[in-house]
Formats: sequence, structure tokens, C-alpha cells
Amino acid sequence: MSPRRSPPAVDARTAPSADLDSVRLRRLVDDTVDASVDEPLGAYLFASHERGSEIGRHVERTVFLEAFGNTPELLEKEYGPYEEASVFFCVVDHRRRQPAGVMRVILPGGAGPGLKSLNDVEPTWGFPGSMLLRRAGASAPLDATWDIATLAVMPEYRGNAAAGLVSVALYQSEVLAALAAGVDWMVAILDETVHRMARLEFSQPFVPFAPARSYLGSPASLPVYVQLSEWSERLASGHPAVHDVIFRGSGIEAAVRPLDLERSSRIVGTRGAEVEDGGRRTA
Repeated sequence: MSPRRSPPAVDARTAPSADLDSVRLRRLVDDTVDASVDEPLGAYLFASHERGSEIGRHVERTVFLEAFGNTPELLEKEYGPYEEASVFFCVVDHRRRQPAGVMRVILPGGAGPGLKSLNDVEPTWGFPGSMLLRRAGASAPLDATWDIATLAVMPEYRGNAAAGLVSVALYQSEVLAALAAGVDWMVAILDETVHRMARLEFSQPFVPFAPARSYLGSPASLPVYVQLSEWSERLASGHPAVHDVIFRGSGIEAAVRPLDLERSSRIVGTRGAEVEDGGRRTA
């Protein structure tokens, strides 16, 4: 869910542990990314055990409290069981040394609880997520499907050109990492407003497989799936410029330092293991 509607009357600044103070946040960015680069923004991927993953959690806490009233305690309850299987795609503002956006992806496999978006379907929609997927004609192999568990952009990066750029960079990073890992299917539960915006901006990547219902503070959310190969074909024929950005990683390099795919492949392929460079992006 990427909240982009009017937030409830909640002050994120007064919530316990809602965010890091600006000094600690800049120190965290300095310790985990190389901000001495030419591009204003940069895309990064962190495993859940790396220090840099806290950049992504900070965005989640700030944005989901503002938009849906989700407290840090609620987020811990909801996402805590999936921490080991989570990776965090982050966009960082190099000049301000601040996070701009995050996409948390839950990876399949292992002894974990599975994919949160599918697990959450039955309590809210009344049927197992895998069953509804099959009924919708989606042949996603659940052991090779990624779960877009959260998608959020910081308030100061919305309402202008930067907002679209941050979202594009997150989609690009996740898609390129998935393609490198041989992954073709993804699932998510999206706020209806976000689904509508993705449909307009990215030629409808997400296909709903159940009707909209209230979910985690969102009054109307949709369980959705995306098949990357099918989406790629539609984008290539109808929106070639967007296709090149998302699927070929070309078009926004001057503004966004691209994801290090070699490093991301190590994280996705060996989540939970130590990463050679300790989480710091090297040029």
C-alpha cells in the first residue's frame, strides 16, 4: 500500500518511535549509502538485518501513521513475523541525506510464514489467497512469487515532480532485481487510490483478484497480482518510454543512481547471510 489520500488526524511527530530525529537519520544514511555522488537521488536495497533497512522502516512508520493511523506497535505486530524474509528497496535523497521512499518486499521460501498479502486475504475476503488467485486465472508459482508488502513515499516528496520520480525508481529497482532473480510474478494488497494511480501512470500493472474491502486502516484495498512478462509486453507496445525506464533501467539515470544489481542479487539470493560490503553502497 502506498498511501496517497487525506491522512487522519494523527500527529506522527508525537507518536513514540514513529521516526528518527534528523541528526540520527542523516548519520544512518551516511553510514549505509555513499552520498558523495552526482545524482540527486539513489536507489538501494537492504536485507532486514542490515543497518540500512532502518531507513525503510522509518519511511513506513512515518507514512503509515500519517495516512492510516498505523502506530509503530501495529506495524511491528503486522510485519514482525515477516522480518527475516523482508528486503527493503529504498530511494535516498543524497543532497539532503534523507530517505524519500521505500518498498518492502517479502520473499518466498524458507521456514517463514509465507507471503503476507496472501495470508491476509482469507481473514478479510473470506477465501484463501491462493484459491482466489487461481480463480482469477493467475498461475503464479507461490515458491517464486514476491510480495510487495509496503510502498510509501515521504510527505515532502509528494505533490511535485519528485513524487513520480521516487515511485518510478522504486518500481524500476524492484522489477530489475526480480528479473535478475528469475521472478515473473508478484502479489500485493493496494489501497484503491494507489491502484488507480498505478493504472494511469504505469499502464495497469496490477490485476485485482478480489473486490475492494477495508484493510489496515485503508477504507478500500484490493488484492492484486502482476505478471512482469505480460506487463512488459503491454508497456513495450503502448508506452515504450515507460517500458525502457522500468524494464531496461534507462531514462532516469541522471536523476537517480540506479540499483546495484550485483549487490541486490547477493541479498535476494542469500537473505539472512552477511553481505560483503556490510550494507554500504560502493561506487
